[in-house]
Amino acid sequence: MIKVLKASAGSGKTYNLALEYIRLLVSEQKPDAYRHVLAVTFTNKATEEMKRRILKELHLLATEPEKSPYLKSLQEGHPELTAAVLQKRAGQQLSAILHDYSSFAVSTIDKFFQQTLRAFSREIGQFASYQVQLDREAMVAEGVDRVLDGLDQDNRPLLDWLTESVKADLGQSGRFSLERRLLEMGGSLSDLEGETPSREKLQALHRECTQLMEQYRQRVIAAAKAVEEAFAASGVDLADTNRHFLAGMDKWSGLRKQDPVLRPSASFLKTAADPDQWFAKAKAQLRQQVEGRLNGPLDAFCALFDKPYKEYTTAAVIRDQVYSLGVAGELREAFSQIQKEKNILSIDDSNTILKGIIDGTDTPFIYEKLGVRYEDFLLDEFQDTATIQWDNLKPLLKNSDDSGFFSLVVGDVKQSIYRWRGSDWSLLGSRLQEEFPRSEVKPLQQNHRTCHQIVQFNNDFFQQAAQWLGLDSLYADVRQEACFDDPAPGSVQVRFVEDQMAEVLLTLRQKQAEGARWSDITVLVRGNAEGAAVAAALVQEGIPVVSDDALYVKTSVTVRRLVSQLSLADTPENPDGKPSVAGYLAGSLELEIPNQYHSLVDLAEGLLRELRQADPAVFEADIPYIQSFMDYLQDWVATGGNNLGAFLRAWADADPRIASPSTGDSVRIMTVHKAKGLEFPFVIFPFAEKVTLYKANDAWCAPAVEGTALEEAAGTYRVSLDQKSADTFFDAHYEDELRLQAVDNLNIFYVALTRPIYGIKIISALPPKKMPERPSNMAQLLYQYVGALEYDFGTPYDFSKLKRKDPADTLIQAGYPSYPTGGGKRLRFSPEAADYFGPDGVFGPEASNRIRGNVLHGILSHVAVPEQLPAAVTQAVRNGELPEHLKEKTLSFLQERLEQVASYDWFSDAVQVRMETPILGPDGHEHRPDRVVLHPDGRVDIIDYKFGKPEEAYLWQVRSYRKLYRQMGYTQVSGYIWYLEDGQIITT
Repeated sequence: MIKVLKASAGSGKTYNLALEYIRLLVSEQKPDAYRHVLAVTFTNKATEEMKRRILKELHLLATEPEKSPYLKSLQEGHPELTAAVLQKRAGQQLSAILHDYSSFAVSTIDKFFQQTLRAFSREIGQFASYQVQLDREAMVAEGVDRVLDGLDQDNRPLLDWLTESVKADLGQSGRFSLERRLLEMGGSLSDLEGETPSREKLQALHRECTQLMEQYRQRVIAAAKAVEEAFAASGVDLADTNRHFLAGMDKWSGLRKQDPVLRPSASFLKTAADPDQWFAKAKAQLRQQVEGRLNGPLDAFCALFDKPYKEYTTAAVIRDQVYSLGVAGELREAFSQIQKEKNILSIDDSNTILKGIIDGTDTPFIYEKLGVRYEDFLLDEFQDTATIQWDNLKPLLKNSDDSGFFSLVVGDVKQSIYRWRGSDWSLLGSRLQEEFPRSEVKPLQQNHRTCHQIVQFNNDFFQQAAQWLGLDSLYADVRQEACFDDPAPGSVQVRFVEDQMAEVLLTLRQKQAEGARWSDITVLVRGNAEGAAVAAALVQEGIPVVSDDALYVKTSVTVRRLVSQLSLADTPENPDGKPSVAGYLAGSLELEIPNQYHSLVDLAEGLLRELRQADPAVFEADIPYIQSFMDYLQDWVATGGNNLGAFLRAWADADPRIASPSTGDSVRIMTVHKAKGLEFPFVIFPFAEKVTLYKANDAWCAPAVEGTALEEAAGTYRVSLDQKSADTFFDAHYEDELRLQAVDNLNIFYVALTRPIYGIKIISALPPKKMPERPSNMAQLLYQYVGALEYDFGTPYDFSKLKRKDPADTLIQAGYPSYPTGGGKRLRFSPEAADYFGPDGVFGPEASNRIRGNVLHGILSHVAVPEQLPAAVTQAVRNGELPEHLKEKTLSFLQERLEQVASYDWFSDAVQVRMETPILGPDGHEHRPDRVVLHPDGRVDIIDYKFGKPEEAYLWQVRSYRKLYRQMGYTQVSGYIWYLEDGQIITT
């Protein structure tokens, strides 16, 4: 059975989710029932809230069941669930969960999918320890850099293609930005399904579009000329026509000067279509002179701006896409290589990969590989679920439904505000019921959060606004019954003013005078820019404020000092004559880490210890920022390595923030998106006009070109859906986007206006003196509804009567202990220490041939050409793998061995080298040769390094590598075992 709860704001969604979860645990005598229930939420905060609620209610049922608000609901239809039975079962489940907490499956949807995908890490060619990359922009930028860095004579087709792209840009607009084009294309590839056409087809498409556009231009010029000749033959001067008509004809005459074709104004077409409007009123008598001669040419001219014009404008859009689409394959390949090298996976790709594994199957064996079989499912915030996520979840729900188990889906279409992240409210609106017709749908129409006057205002306003926007069906359930237990009416205030910031400050002072604490008030804003402006104004007025926008890590003095120390490159020595960090960093973008530090993290901590000693007061005040910076650094190093220069470049574009505290008497400022699901005693919502009803949006779209001159151009293209796209064959997509954005922004307003408990004040800029026929933002709809610049509804709440739960003062003073690696204050453990220490005090590579072989093997895995050997040996010393006193000896030994094999060209810059590149064999197992050399003449050499005694198994290993490469199509494959200790080379 699938039950769908359509839960409007404040209707008890969390209560019902927790109720159904607890019901599943206590309705049957299954000690591990919690292991078979999966609850999926949208955010970490919602996950924490649900876990806390479930554990709290289980504890109450297990100790004092008669006091539980769930007791009666659990007993409905189940008389056998007496208080004593519930007390026993709740206690058992609570104890089981606490002793097996990792199986307490309440998770965000992204975390659940990541857990599932990690179970298939081997199958998708990733290590199980792969990192999830949230910053796709950084990966796109690196991928573009790789593509551009790879432009040389060896990659002539790509070089020629990009050269033609630049020429086309210069010819069309007189300027070009190749990198910008590639960044735009790379950033959008995650939304593009399927393969892009070949360059040959794209080149033909470019020629076709150019030809069509030029032919159309000539037709417009000829038609405009025919109109002018009709006037001339009639002896009438164009200057005597209606001003709109004259301006239009001047524009089309200008085409002969190679001006771009523009869309004629609506006033021009209207004038051209109505003979009574051809001339100015004073010259109306001239109509008789041209009437018989003008109608035909003018009709022919106007007809060009119907279907032919759409063909022209669509061709222009497609032509601009051609060269970018031609590089999509290289960009995708670059992204794939980056992911493999850094062992990362973009979160945007996770759902797509998982969908490919599931491949539409109705059997949820994919999820059983996790070691858990889920039977019952609870899906929260379903309106925020993306289509691809639903495709991955649907097999689970179908199997559960077919097996007679229970699933609960909860959501509210009116609170879907994450379409820009892929959410699809139509899943809840219609598709869920279509795909599961037996599901039971139940709306929750009672509001238990908000005072009744606010509920009434929202009922009336949103019903009317939805009607104006043509969204009646989506908001059919907007009316709620106010069931808040406080009898206070609550209040709604609306102000249209010139100085919104002054109105915000005035409201804050008024609420303070009415008994409100600063912590009772939340300022909601549309975007971060408005939030930062409000925060700055409040700080200037001495009003305490908590805002995520005021908690950027880069605002920390200590963090700025640290980054400055890391990036210094102009002072070779400190005043005391000792080498400074700057001295080590000077002269290179690939900055090196000083020798006394083992890693980038170690270097940063060393500098932090110096900064703490120099300015302890500032350091202590900045500890949360310092910790956040070091967290960011640790995460970056996990995928970017110890490249200081690369880190500094990444940091320049990064914008991390620390989490804002939830306690303290301060005004909270947050965006509407972050406020979803929360409630506040009093809300101020300024800059309401920023909730615009439409703005241009880029999307992949397929033009409706069937039966047109562009029929061969059928495909998918990246289009800016704006007013201009209404005159293309992408017009249907534009109309869809108009409606979807109307839904998005009406929903944003709904979320904002349903957050308050006792009162809200909406502040907006002054409306235009003449209201447009089509409102451009939600504030104009609000003005249309209230009909005045000042509007008050309800009664302000007396905050002096508010019963608050003061949080206990449990703040823990943070510290930042940091110790140098020397001096015995840190311990370093090795998991393979059995033979680490040898006789006579030697250790590591000196004590163990195994460890020595591993170290030398690791060094060679970073050497493509002999010139890289010194750096690889130095890095091994820095990593603690090789003692400093063995550095020169090791370098000398390996240099001799490389000279020995010089004739084989294994370390030449004239060959292509693959070092420890994994191969997925037909048996599903991964194979990893030490070194594969691809010679220009097609020969392939496979080399395995060995440091012990010869063994027969080594020969079979290399032979298996040779077989795999032959299966991949290489014909001349040789295998070698290189015993480095004695220099012996065995050919297999």
